[in-house]
Amino acid sequence: MTIFKFALLRSLRHPVSLVLNSIVPLALMFIPVLWEQAPFGGHPFGFAILAFIIIFGAFTMSKNIISDREDGAITRILMGPVSMRNYLTQNLLCSMIPLTVQLILVAALGMLLRDWTATVALGVFVSFFVLTATCVAMSFAWQCLFKNSEGSTTGFSILATVMAFLGGLFIPMTVFPGILEHMGVIFPSYWAMRSLNYMLDYGEFVGQFWIGIGAMVMFSAAFLLYGGKRRIV
Repeated sequence: MTIFKFALLRSLRHPVSLVLNSIVPLALMFIPVLWEQAPFGGHPFGFAILAFIIIFGAFTMSKNIISDREDGAITRILMGPVSMRNYLTQNLLCSMIPLTVQLILVAALGMLLRDWTATVALGVFVSFFVLTATCVAMSFAWQCLFKNSEGSTTGFSILATVMAFLGGLFIPMTVFPGILEHMGVIFPSYWAMRSLNYMLDYGEFVGQFWIGIGAMVMFSAAFLLYGGKRRIV
């Protein structure tokens, strides 16, 4: 069995990963209240909740790396004809594929159940696909910082919560005082929602949409470069 297949099966068998990446995102589409217009004319909260789930879903899919590190499996794997680059690439791919399938289903359900136009469905898919890639890369880099899963999970829970609130998922950034109002720009979640909101406002892929996408791509590259240089053995 290849590293990719083994990592994919192990991730999907994990209860938390299965719920976050298969059940909850699709279940959200069947809750009408989440897709109604938010108070004060804002966009539906369902988008913010979906982004938050993506952040944690990407993290759960990346836990194979630290699990292999804890039980010594990574050392045994690298004793065979497998390079570190190949090992890391296959783990990243196994994280992306289930999350991408999830987004395709969400976009399809949006068109069937929420009357999304093809443009809206495509915009949601593109924004959240790039956010997913960024979160997978971020999670990969994050796991390389820790030697045990407890510390990694605790620290990431705090980071994800900060990203959700300061990144503008649930609270408009304009309500924060002083420098906190501009803190969101350092989080991928801010750029994902910025791209999505522009697309929802204008109904097309305007320039600001692609600025947000570009920012997330740069985040992804930075995380991968950092994580790829860390020693995990």
